[in-house]
Order: sequence, then structure tokens, then C-alpha cells
Amino acid sequence: MKSLDYAGSCFSRWLAYLWSGCIVGLGGSVSQVNAAEWDIQPRLMVSEAYTDNVRMGGGGIGFSGLGGQSRGGSDFITQINPGVNITGRGRRYEANLDYTMNNLVYARNERFLMRHQLNSNGTAEIIKNHFFVDANAAVTQQNVSLLGPLALDNGNLTGNRRSTQRWSISPYARQRFKNLAAGELRYIHNEMSSNVRNFSNNISDSAVFSLNSGSAFSTLGWGINLSHTEIDRKYSGPRLGALKTIKMDRASGSLKYVVTSHFNLIGTAGYEHNSFISIRGKPSSPFWTVGFSWAPTQRTNISASGGRRFFGNTYAASVDHRTRSTVWNLSYIEDITTFGGQSSSGGVLSADMLSSLFSSGTQGGQALLDQGFSGSFSDPNNFMTNRLFLLRRLQASLTLNGKKNSLVFRAFNYSRKSFSPDEEDADLIGLSNAILTRNTTQTGGNVLWNHRLSPRSNANINFGYIRSSYDVTNQADNNIIISASLNKQFTSNTTGSIMYTHNRRESDRNNSNYSANMIMATVNMNF
Repeated sequence: MKSLDYAGSCFSRWLAYLWSGCIVGLGGSVSQVNAAEWDIQPRLMVSEAYTDNVRMGGGGIGFSGLGGQSRGGSDFITQINPGVNITGRGRRYEANLDYTMNNLVYARNERFLMRHQLNSNGTAEIIKNHFFVDANAAVTQQNVSLLGPLALDNGNLTGNRRSTQRWSISPYARQRFKNLAAGELRYIHNEMSSNVRNFSNNISDSAVFSLNSGSAFSTLGWGINLSHTEIDRKYSGPRLGALKTIKMDRASGSLKYVVTSHFNLIGTAGYEHNSFISIRGKPSSPFWTVGFSWAPTQRTNISASGGRRFFGNTYAASVDHRTRSTVWNLSYIEDITTFGGQSSSGGVLSADMLSSLFSSGTQGGQALLDQGFSGSFSDPNNFMTNRLFLLRRLQASLTLNGKKNSLVFRAFNYSRKSFSPDEEDADLIGLSNAILTRNTTQTGGNVLWNHRLSPRSNANINFGYIRSSYDVTNQADNNIIISASLNKQFTSNTTGSIMYTHNRRESDRNNSNYSANMIMATVNMNF
């Protein structure tokens, strides 16, 4: 048997980076260590699966960028995944680390595959109320190209999944000037990398300054924001060189008029200067937005804005509403970003918005949608690219919670328009494929039904659909995903499940159709 993929050398380095950042924070809190609360919870997941198409054969591209057929074939897949969750909380710091060693054994293909999965973060208060350090690190796997087979997890041998690693550290200082204003000065160092040859790893450094009015300005508030970002793009392979460094500067001012205690009018104006080579006109210009925020109740928040940036009209919106039995969410964002920027901050690259990099959480029915998969079952694909692109993402969800049944409805429209030349991806996926993926749109959604059979068992049925459109050629892929599962809690520390999944693609592109079925039994044990 041979190892197909091993990321151990990368993993140890990312883990060291994370804990070095945490040590910096904890070093200022030595006196608090004795008061800390630490919880270490090891776990083990064991599963056995059978699939009738382990390679999801039907064509597409390999990740070398060359065309070619990928053979299918059935296989039995055994997973033995030990993991651990470590949490720590003190008076002036918090830390969390969740790690899984994903081991897969393929009976008929006679292969062994090991991949690491990490999600960790930490924050420390070095000087009380004034100086802080945030840090996080992650190792994940994902489908790297829309053009290849789109697997739901690491089980399939598609040749289209790779590990990505990211880590970041952000020291920042805060200062209040009585009730007049509050200021923050933040530095952010962020790295995103993969071992994919001809992929440009991202190393970004940002400095962000903000000063916002305090309670003394009860009717007309104001804010000042300044940011500077530099992104180094170096190819992952040795001696492959680098793409041009990108510099992005932004200065803005904002005004907020308090109409009522629940309704505000908001306006911003400023100038942004970007150094990247744009194929769609000048990348620097003044910008402005006008909008409002409205919180009619404690369970409802609505905001929207519109304006103008160098790429044209720009809009943003957010709606969050909760009742006893429902959760409603709607959001729309757009910004110039990169693969690394999107992976780190959920789609926003601008330095003054990168603070979202240090926040996370599951809302509404997302936890149900992701149940049973290592990555999101319902999200569109953030495929690998060296280019900058304009991201436009609209998504809406509704969760209905009943005594025995829950329903989740989710829809999205997700477009990426390249602003960098196609040649930046030519070595990565081939020039013809770079042209094909210059402008893409992914539209789709999910419907999930969760039924609680008893206090310790439930059943899920999930239907997902994603249409990936390639605007240059008017070609499209239609991806259909259907799953059904039974889940049982045997003891307080042991759960089990049986899941069936059908994954199918119907495409206008030659040799790109496939169909795969999988049935998997899983046991999870916490110690």
C-alpha cells in the first residue's frame, strides 16, 4: 500500500505558528495561568463505506491542468479518525484547538491516505482594556477546481482535492477618549498556502486604524478608517518565482444620523488606491455609499447600502430575524478578493473588514446542512486561482423548528469575475481552462428535513443543487446531491449513523458527466 497524500510536514509548521502566537498572548498573562480552566477531550471516529464510483469517473481535468479521463470503479473505504478538542479559558485569555487525523484505507485500490484537519483560535488580553492578541490556524481539504469531479469529503479519489493551510496573528491596541471617541490600531499577518504546484501562496500584511465617535455624539456620529495591505504571491513549487506584489490602500470617513433609537442613516466616502494590473479598467478611484440600519426588535436586524466603487455600482445587505420557531437570514456582499482572502475572511479582502477573520459561528440551520460532512454540504466552491476577482455573493436561508421536525431552506447566487489576466492561471490549470473560468456563476440551494424519531435518534433527508455557469462559453454543469441518514445516540459518549449519498453531475462540457453512490456506517466515541 502507498500513501497518496501526507501533509505532516506542513501540519507541524502551522501548529507551531499557532501556538507561538498563543504563547505571545499568554506570556503577558502568566499570573492568570493558575486560574485557567482547561478541558481536553479525545475522540475517535470509525466508519466503513462502499461506493460504486470511488474516482467519480466521467472525465474532467486533473489538477495538472491537462485533460484526461479519470476511471471510476467501486471500493470499500475504511476511516479511522482519532481527534482531540482542547479548550482553555482564563481571566484574560481563551484558546481552542480542534484536530482530526483523517486516515483512509482503500481495499480494492490498495491505498492509504492520511490528511490532517485543524481548526484553532486564541485571544489574549496583554494589557487590561488596552492591548490584545488574536490568532488562528486551520488545515482543511477542498475541491480545488470547478472543472474536476466535486467530492463531498475526502473519501473519493478524484485527484481534485488538496489540503490548504492558513494561519494569522493580529495584535491590536484600543483606547477610549472618555465619551468622545474610541480608537483601534490593528496589525494583521495572514498566510494561505497549498502544495499544489503553480498555485500562488498568499502572504498578506495589513495595518488598520479606526476612530469612532462616542456617546457624546448622540445624534450625529462619525468615524475615520485608514488601511494599508500588501499581498505577496509566491508559487508553491521551488524556484517557480512569484507574481507581482499587490498593494491596497483605503481611506474613508463615515457619518451616522440617529433618526430614532431603532433607525439610523449611514453614509461613507473615501478613496482607494490599488496597485494590481486590472483587465477591466483603472483599479483606483473615489468611492461612496449610503444606507441604513434598522433594529425594530431585539430579534430583528436589517441593514442595506448602495454606492459606487472603481468596478461600478456596489451594494450590501443583511437581514436577520428570529422567532420562537423560525430563523431568517439574508446577506449580500461584494468585494475584490483572492482565493486566500476569501478562504480567510469569508469573501472580503479589504483590510478594514479583515477583523471578521477572527470571528466564527454557525447560524440557523447551517449545522444541520453540514451534518455528516467534513466541509459544508451546501456552499458553492471556492476554487483555486491565482487571480484577483470581484466576488458577489447573495444567500438566503429559512429554518423552521418544530417539536419533532425541522426544515431548512437555503438558496444562493455566487459569482466571480476575474480582474487579473488569464495568464496568471495558465500554469495552474492551462490557458484554455483559465479562459473558461474567467467569469463563473454558481446558483443553487438546499432543502433539508430533520425528523426526531426519539430523544436519542433522528433522520435527515437533504436535497442539494448547484448550477455552475461559465459565462465566456455559455456552458454549465448541473450538480445534484441527495443524502439520507439515520443517527442514533447509544450512550452519552457514543453515537452512530448510517448515511446514503448520491452525487451526480450533468454537464455541457465533454467527458464531464459522472454519477456516484455511497453508503457509509459511522461510530463516534468521545473519551
